[in-house]
Amino acid sequence: MSRRATLGTGFCAALAATVPAAAEPPSLPGSGLMAAPTGATEAFVGPGGGPGGGSDDAAPASPVRLGSGFGGGLGFPFGLGAPPQGVPGRGWNLVPSLGLTLTATDNALQTSRNRQADLITTISPSLFATIDTARLQGTLNYAPLAQIYAATPGQDRLDHRFNGQILATLLPQTLFLDLRGAAGLQSITGGFAPEGTAVVDRRNQIQTTSLQISPYVVHRFGSLAAAQVGYGFQYVNQSSSQGANTAFVQQGDGQQGNGQPLFRQPFFASQNFTAHEGYGVLRSGEDFGRLALEGRVTSTSYIGTGVLDGAHRYSSTVEARYALTRTFAALVEGGYEDQRYGGLPPTRIQEPVWAVGGRFTPSPESVVIAKYGHRDGFNSFHLDAAVSLGGRTRLYANYSERLTTSARRAADLLSTTTLDELGNPVDAQTGAPAALPFSNSFLAVQSSLQRVRSATASISQTWPRDVITLSLYHSEQSPVAVAPGTVAFEQKGTSGSFAWSHELAERTVGSAYVQYGLTESSRFGSGTVFTTSATLTHQLSAGLVGTLQYVLTNRDNSGLASGRTVQNLVVVGLRQTF
Repeated sequence: MSRRATLGTGFCAALAATVPAAAEPPSLPGSGLMAAPTGATEAFVGPGGGPGGGSDDAAPASPVRLGSGFGGGLGFPFGLGAPPQGVPGRGWNLVPSLGLTLTATDNALQTSRNRQADLITTISPSLFATIDTARLQGTLNYAPLAQIYAATPGQDRLDHRFNGQILATLLPQTLFLDLRGAAGLQSITGGFAPEGTAVVDRRNQIQTTSLQISPYVVHRFGSLAAAQVGYGFQYVNQSSSQGANTAFVQQGDGQQGNGQPLFRQPFFASQNFTAHEGYGVLRSGEDFGRLALEGRVTSTSYIGTGVLDGAHRYSSTVEARYALTRTFAALVEGGYEDQRYGGLPPTRIQEPVWAVGGRFTPSPESVVIAKYGHRDGFNSFHLDAAVSLGGRTRLYANYSERLTTSARRAADLLSTTTLDELGNPVDAQTGAPAALPFSNSFLAVQSSLQRVRSATASISQTWPRDVITLSLYHSEQSPVAVAPGTVAFEQKGTSGSFAWSHELAERTVGSAYVQYGLTESSRFGSGTVFTTSATLTHQLSAGLVGTLQYVLTNRDNSGLASGRTVQNLVVVGLRQTF
């Protein structure tokens, strides 16, 4: 696969924030119903280029890879630079790099008054590792950021960002060990572009870390069926460097003798949990012809803080898929679920689940899965689509409704994604980019149990010297149960963005980005956010890339910001790959 075939992957991964339908155990190796566990080779086939994405007759790739020039946090633009190259023919490769950036800003703390200018030095070492041997396959991308502020030293911090998946074959065809992990940051109060890039006050940041380990056994009954039985251990921690309760809403008017007294209540509190999951899956084989059957039983218990302390999720379902034609299969699902959550009020769901829908695969490069059914106590629609419109255009779309928490979404996403060639998560079923929910800074992060409605759509067109992407994002969050000691509120937001990357010369890429979003909540009212950036990236020598970037963020009554908040950034950086 040529590098051209994967142009635009970095931007889409930062933009299409998908919400998983549910936590899933690792896929059966070689299963006909679901994709095999992703090894290093499969993980390198990203949504922009495989299978079959992009154009094979495009011009040879330039040393500097076309991308968005935007997203991924302060420092080097996300998606720029070719995929790290290791030693050809070797089963494992380690590719270290070191980045240094200087960022000048006129508003380091994102305030509407008393703006503080600053010069920020960012040191960003990274390690990209791949392994593809008979017993181990996987990808790891670890890229921490150490930031030093010249004028506001209380903002100095070390942020951890990583994403990794490893599959170990302990006993061929029988016993496997699946290891996954991810970490990232987001704004607590929200009100920023979904992709983020603004310099944010450290008191307004959450670090989320999620880890998962799952040993499982696979047994095949010839061509009749295949069974998978396993155990999954999950750990998630969401915390701010400023303590347990870090984001508050104000109650009362604070005026003596007139109304209620002034007091504050937090809507986010640092939280963590461990989860123990047992699961069993039985899937039909080739003997059933056009009919595919899957029975699934899962039992998950939570130990932690907030609404997940003492919570559980038990479910048993059977899904039938019948291929009516070569390109369309009808789907029917039925079963029962038992869910329990803490908080106020306590939530208990014990009722049948069902779904009907279809799977449409018009070409090897395209898949559309649509369902309507009852789960989590309510009826909802679900859509996952990745469609190739000719050789140069890719369309992604997702819609889902789930009963979940911000911490649980981080754990669920580990089970439903694989990694592309840059270590970015993509949906295991469709290959669609999947931005981690804990890297989205558009809406405020709450500790409550919520019904989350999320929709994303993006269309990207790739040409020999250009990548153009248009994206839309919408999310609605309604509280169902409140964590003890906190409050909760409804919120929603819609954001649209346009990105264009152009190859100016063999070693130089220019990028432009524009985003506009509207937010609304029952606590803070309505707000807007406008973000634009321009980026120039140039390969100075073999392995050395320089970046010059300008970013403008304009927020008006967005998140917890009162009034108009403007921030200008000028970023100059170098990255050396060894």
